[in-house]
Formats: sequence, structure tokens, C-alpha cells
Amino acid sequence: MALRPEIWVIVYYRGPGIVVTSHYIETGEARHRIRDLRAIRRAEAAERYAHLLALGFGVVEVGVSAGLAVAYGSALVIVAGLIAAAATAAALILRERRDARWATLEATSGNRRVVLYRSRSTREFQRVRRAVIRAVEADRDPRP
Repeated sequence: MALRPEIWVIVYYRGPGIVVTSHYIETGEARHRIRDLRAIRRAEAAERYAHLLALGFGVVEVGVSAGLAVAYGSALVIVAGLIAAAATAAALILRERRDARWATLEATSGNRRVVLYRSRSTREFQRVRRAVIRAVEADRDPRP
């Protein structure tokens, strides 16, 4: 008796919070069939935009303090602005080194966007990403 190939399930990755197989991706929240997933993409969490916004405000702060220093003829105002901007920059740099960014693997299933996996660990994220790529490629392979 021969086994039918469609009942075989290959596990590409099994880790905390996710299992990637040849037929589905299962997370703690849902199970998504590989065939139903489209537009699989990597995204970064919005925390990055907060950093850029803070940096932009720091630049504006230096410009305003420089303008006020020239208008009032006070070097003290520019020094205060530069100290505040330096403190903002230092806080952003320290936070960037300490807190890794969230990497998110997203896809479209039906008409909705779904999050397949999120991690701060680049190594684990890349493992899951490669497993998903292998599962999708195997599912679309025209060989019997």
C-alpha cells in the first residue's frame, strides 16, 4: 500500500509560538494554510518611526534655539538648546542599542492582513522567514 504524497506533512520549523509545515503555519492565535497566503512580506514595527520623529523634533529644537539666540543676542539660549538636543540624541542612541526592533512577518489571507510571526531576535526571525519561504516554494512546485 503506497502512501499518498498529499497526506505527508513536512515540518520546516518548530519553535516557540510558531510551527511552519508544508501545509500550514500555526501560531498561538491561528492556523493559516500555505495555499491561502499571498504577499508575504517583512515589516518593522512602528517603534522606528517614533525614533525618527524624536530626531526631527531635536533638529527643530536646535533651529529654534539658534533663532532665539540670534534674536536676543544670547549665547546661553543656544547652549541650552544644544544641551537638550544632545540629551535627546544620547537617549535615542542608547535605546537603539539596548532595544532591538521588532521584525514582523505579514501576509494577506483572503482579504485581510495577518501577522504570521514577530520577534526581536534577528536570528530566530530569519529562521522562521526561511522556513516560510521553503514552505511556499514547495507548495507552488509544479512537480507531483
